[in-house]
Amino acid sequence: MADDLHHAADEHFNRGNALDETGNRDAAIREWQQAVEMNPDHVAAHFNLGIAYADEGEDELAISQLREAVRLDPFDIEARRELADVYLEQDRFDEAVNQLRQALNIMPSDGETAHLLAQAYLDNELWDEAAGALEAGAMLDEDADLWFQLGYAYEHENRQEDAILAYRRALVCIPEHRGAAEALRTLNVPIEEPPDPDEDT
Repeated sequence: MADDLHHAADEHFNRGNALDETGNRDAAIREWQQAVEMNPDHVAAHFNLGIAYADEGEDELAISQLREAVRLDPFDIEARRELADVYLEQDRFDEAVNQLRQALNIMPSDGETAHLLAQAYLDNELWDEAAGALEAGAMLDEDADLWFQLGYAYEHENRQEDAILAYRRALVCIPEHRGAAEALRTLNVPIEEPPDPDEDT
């Protein structure tokens, strides 16, 4: 009996996916709802419902579904990222950061999660935490602007050495980043860090 219900749930889930691909979101939601009614442990259906509700601006419903997806599969990094994104939409900063940090604990080098966490810290003027998040992830192209924003923030707090490091990190991500290169020229420092003289001895 349970196997039959799980099979039927999968059929509803797949129909929902097909409907969603054709732009029929309302019908897709109904199919995914049927899937979780037949199999409450259907992680992917909970996830899809969470994304759909978030797209519709139904944040509380989205949170409920995404939290269930995370509960059923604590290692689902994508569900944690999406849940964090909805929390940030609601200005629930601490809950968002908690999800993103847990995602990074699962996969420390996940660049997308690190990027989202850094952006959240930047938006809340937590500069050092943002730098730590960016350092934790892979150097993605999209990180360049965050490093540049961080350099700008450090510069206006008179933390010139930190600003220089951040601008150089932006250029590591995108070597032709004009804003970072111009900022370093304005500070009268070379774009590349000079070699350590101790290394020659």
